[in-house]
Amino acid sequence: MAHRGDPILDPGPDDPRTGDPRTEVTLALSQWQQLHLRHLAHRRILSTPFAERVVVLIPHPDDEVLGLGGTLLRLRGQAQVELVYLTDGRIGAGDRSVEEQMAATRAAEAKEIAARLGVSSPVLVGCNEHTFADASNEPRLVARIAEVLQRVRPDVVFAPFLWEAHGDHRYVNHLLAGAMRATGLSPIVAGYEVWSMAPPGWCLDIGAQLPEKLELMRCYRSQMALFDYVAMAWTRAVLHAPLIPGASGVEVFWPCRGDKFVELVAGLDLASPAAQRTIALLTVPDTMP
Repeated sequence: MAHRGDPILDPGPDDPRTGDPRTEVTLALSQWQQLHLRHLAHRRILSTPFAERVVVLIPHPDDEVLGLGGTLLRLRGQAQVELVYLTDGRIGAGDRSVEEQMAATRAAEAKEIAARLGVSSPVLVGCNEHTFADASNEPRLVARIAEVLQRVRPDVVFAPFLWEAHGDHRYVNHLLAGAMRATGLSPIVAGYEVWSMAPPGWCLDIGAQLPEKLELMRCYRSQMALFDYVAMAWTRAVLHAPLIPGASGVEVFWPCRGDKFVELVAGLDLASPAAQRTIALLTVPDTMP
Protein backbone atom coordinates (compact mmCIF):
# COMPACT_ATOMS: atom_id res chain seq x y z
CA MET A 1 0.00 0.00 0.00
CA ALA A 2 1.61 3.24 -1.12
CA HIS A 3 2.05 6.13 1.31
CA ARG A 4 4.16 9.22 1.62
CA GLY A 5 5.47 11.31 4.51
CA ASP A 6 3.72 11.90 7.80
CA PRO A 7 0.30 13.29 6.77
CA ILE A 8 0.26 15.65 9.72
CA LEU A 9 3.59 17.25 8.87
CA ASP A 10 3.95 16.65 5.13
CA PRO A 11 0.71 16.53 3.15
CA GLY A 12 2.69 16.56 -0.10
CA PRO A 13 2.81 18.93 -3.09
CA ASP A 14 -0.41 17.57 -4.62
CA ASP A 15 -2.49 18.08 -1.47
CA PRO A 16 -6.01 18.79 -2.80
CA ARG A 17 -6.94 21.80 -0.64
CA THR A 18 -9.96 23.62 -1.99
CA GLY A 19 -10.60 26.31 0.60
CA ASP A 20 -13.87 24.59 1.51
CA PRO A 21 -13.91 24.28 5.35
CA ARG A 22 -15.58 20.88 4.98
CA THR A 23 -12.52 19.68 3.08
CA GLU A 24 -10.24 20.85 5.88
CA VAL A 25 -12.29 19.04 8.50
CA THR A 26 -12.48 15.86 6.42
CA LEU A 27 -8.74 15.80 5.77
CA ALA A 28 -7.93 16.56 9.41
CA LEU A 29 -10.04 13.65 10.65
CA SER A 30 -8.59 11.31 8.03
CA GLN A 31 -5.04 12.36 8.91
CA TRP A 32 -5.77 11.74 12.58
CA GLN A 33 -6.83 8.18 11.80
CA GLN A 34 -3.67 7.67 9.75
CA LEU A 35 -1.52 8.95 12.62
CA HIS A 36 -3.14 6.49 15.01
CA LEU A 37 -2.82 3.56 12.58
CA ARG A 38 0.88 4.12 11.89
CA HIS A 39 1.75 4.22 15.59
CA LEU A 40 -0.36 1.13 16.22
CA ALA A 41 1.39 -0.78 13.44
CA HIS A 42 4.87 0.19 14.65
CA ARG A 43 4.23 0.22 18.40
CA ARG A 44 7.06 -0.55 20.78
CA ILE A 45 6.47 -2.65 23.89
CA LEU A 46 8.47 -1.06 26.68
CA SER A 47 10.21 -2.64 29.61
CA THR A 48 11.49 -0.75 32.63
CA PRO A 49 13.64 1.11 33.14
CA PHE A 50 13.38 2.74 29.71
CA ALA A 51 14.90 6.00 31.03
CA GLU A 52 17.20 7.07 33.84
CA ARG A 53 15.74 10.55 34.35
CA VAL A 54 12.08 11.42 33.83
CA VAL A 55 10.07 14.64 34.11
CA VAL A 56 6.27 14.50 34.28
CA LEU A 57 4.36 17.69 33.45
CA ILE A 58 0.93 17.65 35.09
CA PRO A 59 -1.66 20.33 34.31
CA HIS A 60 -4.03 19.36 37.14
CA PRO A 61 -3.41 17.14 40.18
CA ASP A 62 -4.82 13.68 39.30
CA ASP A 63 -3.91 13.78 35.59
CA GLU A 64 -0.67 11.94 36.32
CA VAL A 65 -2.36 8.96 37.98
CA LEU A 66 -5.07 8.66 35.35
CA GLY A 67 -2.57 8.91 32.49
CA LEU A 68 0.51 7.07 33.71
CA GLY A 69 0.05 5.93 37.29
CA GLY A 70 1.02 2.36 36.44
CA THR A 71 4.13 3.49 34.57
CA LEU A 72 5.22 5.63 37.50
CA LEU A 73 4.74 2.67 39.81
CA ARG A 74 6.93 0.53 37.55
CA LEU A 75 9.59 3.25 37.50
CA ARG A 76 9.57 3.62 41.30
CA GLY A 77 13.09 2.96 42.52
CA GLN A 78 14.38 2.47 38.96
CA ALA A 79 14.58 6.04 37.65
CA GLN A 80 14.79 9.60 38.89
CA VAL A 81 11.29 11.01 38.51
CA GLU A 82 10.32 14.67 38.86
CA LEU A 83 6.61 15.48 39.16
CA VAL A 84 5.70 19.04 38.12
CA TYR A 85 2.16 20.14 39.01
CA LEU A 86 1.42 23.25 36.99
CA THR A 87 -1.98 24.48 38.22
CA ASP A 88 -3.65 24.50 41.62
CA GLY A 89 -6.74 22.65 40.38
CA ARG A 90 -9.13 25.05 42.08
CA ILE A 91 -11.81 24.78 39.38
CA GLY A 92 -12.41 21.23 40.55
CA ALA A 93 -14.45 22.72 43.38
CA GLY A 94 -17.21 23.83 41.04
CA ASP A 95 -17.94 26.61 43.52
CA ARG A 96 -16.01 29.90 43.56
CA SER A 97 -16.59 30.37 47.28
CA VAL A 98 -14.51 27.31 48.22
CA GLU A 99 -11.83 27.44 45.51
CA GLU A 100 -9.02 28.38 47.90
CA GLN A 101 -9.84 25.38 50.04
CA MET A 102 -9.97 23.14 46.96
CA ALA A 103 -6.55 24.38 45.82
CA ALA A 104 -5.06 23.53 49.22
CA THR A 105 -6.76 20.13 49.23
CA ARG A 106 -5.47 19.19 45.80
CA ALA A 107 -1.92 20.27 46.70
CA ALA A 108 -2.06 17.98 49.74
CA GLU A 109 -3.39 15.13 47.60
CA ALA A 110 -0.59 15.64 45.08
CA LYS A 111 2.01 15.48 47.86
CA GLU A 112 0.47 12.24 49.10
CA ILE A 113 0.67 10.72 45.62
CA ALA A 114 4.28 11.84 45.20
CA ALA A 115 5.24 10.25 48.51
CA ARG A 116 3.58 6.97 47.52
CA LEU A 117 5.52 7.05 44.24
CA GLY A 118 8.80 7.67 46.07
CA VAL A 119 9.08 11.28 44.86
CA SER A 120 9.85 13.24 48.01
CA SER A 121 9.70 16.80 46.67
CA PRO A 122 7.23 17.37 43.84
CA VAL A 123 7.32 20.74 42.13
CA LEU A 124 4.07 22.55 42.97
CA VAL A 125 3.98 25.49 40.57
CA GLY A 126 0.39 26.11 41.64
CA CYS A 127 -0.69 28.56 38.93
CA ASN A 128 -4.26 29.77 39.41
CA GLU A 129 -6.22 27.41 37.16
CA HIS A 130 -8.45 30.21 35.90
CA THR A 131 -5.49 32.15 34.47
CA PHE A 132 -3.18 29.27 33.57
CA ALA A 133 -3.22 29.95 29.82
CA ASP A 134 -3.09 33.75 30.08
CA ALA A 135 -0.26 35.15 27.96
CA SER A 136 1.02 37.13 30.96
CA ASN A 137 1.84 33.89 32.78
CA GLU A 138 3.68 32.23 29.91
CA PRO A 139 7.23 33.58 30.57
CA ARG A 140 7.11 32.50 34.22
CA LEU A 141 5.76 29.05 33.44
CA VAL A 142 8.26 28.45 30.62
CA ALA A 143 11.06 29.52 32.96
CA ARG A 144 9.91 27.09 35.68
CA ILE A 145 9.78 24.19 33.24
CA ALA A 146 13.16 25.20 31.77
CA GLU A 147 14.67 25.20 35.27
CA VAL A 148 13.45 21.64 35.84
CA LEU A 149 14.78 20.50 32.47
CA GLN A 150 18.18 22.04 33.15
CA ARG A 151 18.39 20.49 36.60
CA VAL A 152 17.14 17.00 35.74
CA ARG A 153 18.28 16.77 32.11
CA PRO A 154 15.64 14.11 31.42
CA ASP A 155 15.76 11.33 28.87
CA VAL A 156 11.95 11.45 28.64
CA VAL A 157 9.40 14.14 29.41
CA PHE A 158 5.82 12.99 29.88
CA ALA A 159 3.20 15.59 28.98
CA PRO A 160 -0.49 15.28 28.12
CA PHE A 161 -1.01 14.07 24.57
CA LEU A 162 -0.60 16.95 22.12
CA TRP A 163 -4.15 16.70 20.73
CA GLU A 164 -5.89 16.20 24.08
CA ALA A 165 -9.52 17.31 24.31
CA HIS A 166 -8.79 19.75 27.15
CA GLY A 167 -7.25 23.08 26.13
CA ASP A 168 -5.10 23.29 29.29
CA HIS A 169 -3.57 19.92 28.46
CA ARG A 170 -2.64 20.99 24.94
CA TYR A 171 -1.22 24.25 26.32
CA VAL A 172 1.29 22.32 28.45
CA ASN A 173 2.92 21.23 25.19
CA HIS A 174 3.24 24.87 24.13
CA LEU A 175 5.04 25.65 27.38
CA LEU A 176 7.26 22.58 27.08
CA ALA A 177 8.32 23.45 23.54
CA GLY A 178 9.23 26.95 24.72
CA ALA A 179 11.33 25.53 27.54
CA MET A 180 13.07 23.10 25.19
CA ARG A 181 13.94 25.95 22.84
CA ALA A 182 15.22 28.04 25.75
CA THR A 183 17.44 25.27 27.12
CA GLY A 184 18.51 23.64 23.87
CA LEU A 185 17.59 20.26 25.38
CA SER A 186 15.80 17.71 23.23
CA PRO A 187 14.42 14.83 25.31
CA ILE A 188 11.88 12.39 23.95
CA VAL A 189 8.39 13.71 24.64
CA ALA A 190 5.85 11.02 25.53
CA GLY A 191 2.24 12.13 25.33
CA TYR A 192 0.03 10.47 27.93
CA GLU A 193 -3.73 9.97 27.90
CA VAL A 194 -6.08 11.87 30.18
CA TRP A 195 -9.26 12.73 28.29
CA SER A 196 -8.27 11.50 24.83
CA MET A 197 -6.95 8.32 23.29
CA ALA A 198 -3.35 8.67 22.09
CA PRO A 199 -1.72 6.84 19.17
CA PRO A 200 -0.12 3.83 20.91
CA GLY A 201 3.51 4.20 19.86
CA TRP A 202 4.74 3.06 23.28
CA CYS A 203 2.93 0.41 25.31
CA LEU A 204 3.73 -0.71 28.86
CA ASP A 205 2.24 -3.68 30.71
CA ILE A 206 0.83 -2.41 34.03
CA GLY A 207 -1.32 -5.42 34.86
CA ALA A 208 0.58 -6.10 38.09
CA GLN A 209 0.41 -2.43 39.05
CA LEU A 210 -3.24 -1.82 38.14
CA PRO A 211 -4.72 -2.46 41.61
CA GLU A 212 -2.25 0.00 43.17
CA LYS A 213 -2.88 2.52 40.41
CA LEU A 214 -6.58 2.42 41.27
CA GLU A 215 -5.73 2.92 44.95
CA LEU A 216 -3.67 5.98 43.99
CA MET A 217 -6.66 7.29 42.06
CA ARG A 218 -8.79 6.97 45.19
CA CYS A 219 -6.29 9.21 47.02
CA TYR A 220 -7.70 12.09 44.99
CA ARG A 221 -10.77 12.08 47.20
CA SER A 222 -11.79 15.59 46.18
CA GLN A 223 -12.14 14.51 42.56
CA MET A 224 -13.59 11.08 43.24
CA ALA A 225 -16.51 12.92 44.83
CA LEU A 226 -17.25 14.41 41.40
CA PHE A 227 -16.71 11.45 39.07
CA ASP A 228 -15.68 7.79 39.22
CA TYR A 229 -12.16 8.16 37.88
CA VAL A 230 -11.26 4.70 39.19
CA ALA A 231 -13.70 3.15 36.73
CA MET A 232 -12.31 5.34 33.96
CA ALA A 233 -8.71 4.33 34.76
CA TRP A 234 -9.58 0.63 34.93
CA THR A 235 -11.60 0.72 31.70
CA ARG A 236 -8.83 2.37 29.72
CA ALA A 237 -6.12 0.01 31.01
CA VAL A 238 -8.22 -3.05 30.13
CA LEU A 239 -9.21 -1.59 26.77
CA HIS A 240 -5.51 -1.28 25.84
CA ALA A 241 -4.56 -4.71 27.22
CA PRO A 242 -4.71 -6.55 23.85
CA LEU A 243 -1.84 -4.38 22.59
CA ILE A 244 0.56 -6.58 24.59
CA PRO A 245 0.02 -10.36 24.40
CA GLY A 246 -0.93 -11.72 27.80
CA ALA A 247 -1.31 -8.34 29.50
CA SER A 248 -4.31 -7.57 31.71
CA GLY A 249 -3.73 -3.81 31.73
CA VAL A 250 -1.69 -1.48 29.51
CA GLU A 251 -0.82 2.22 29.41
CA VAL A 252 0.00 3.77 26.04
CA PHE A 253 1.92 6.87 25.00
CA TRP A 254 2.51 8.94 21.89
CA PRO A 255 6.33 9.23 21.71
CA CYS A 256 7.97 12.00 19.71
CA ARG A 257 11.60 12.93 19.09
CA GLY A 258 12.44 16.19 20.80
CA ASP A 259 13.43 18.08 17.65
CA LYS A 260 10.29 16.95 15.82
CA PHE A 261 8.15 17.85 18.83
CA VAL A 262 9.37 21.47 18.86
CA GLU A 263 8.88 21.69 15.10
CA LEU A 264 5.38 20.24 15.33
CA VAL A 265 4.24 22.54 18.15
CA ALA A 266 5.51 25.57 16.21
CA GLY A 267 2.98 24.77 13.49
CA LEU A 268 0.01 24.54 15.86
CA ASP A 269 -2.13 27.04 17.72
CA LEU A 270 -2.09 25.83 21.31
CA ALA A 271 -2.07 29.17 23.11
CA SER A 272 -4.71 31.54 21.71
CA PRO A 273 -8.04 32.02 23.52
CA ALA A 274 -9.77 30.42 20.53
CA ALA A 275 -7.61 27.32 20.89
CA GLN A 276 -8.52 27.06 24.57
CA ARG A 277 -12.27 26.71 23.99
CA THR A 278 -12.57 22.95 23.89
CA ILE A 279 -13.04 21.06 27.12
CA ALA A 280 -13.48 17.42 28.01
CA LEU A 281 -17.11 16.30 28.03
CA LEU A 282 -18.50 13.10 29.49
CA THR A 283 -22.09 13.66 28.42
CA VAL A 284 -23.96 11.35 26.04
CA PRO A 285 -23.29 12.44 22.42
CA ASP A 286 -26.40 13.89 20.82
CA THR A 287 -25.62 11.79 17.72
CA MET A 288 -25.82 8.53 19.63
CA PRO A 289 -28.84 6.37 18.63
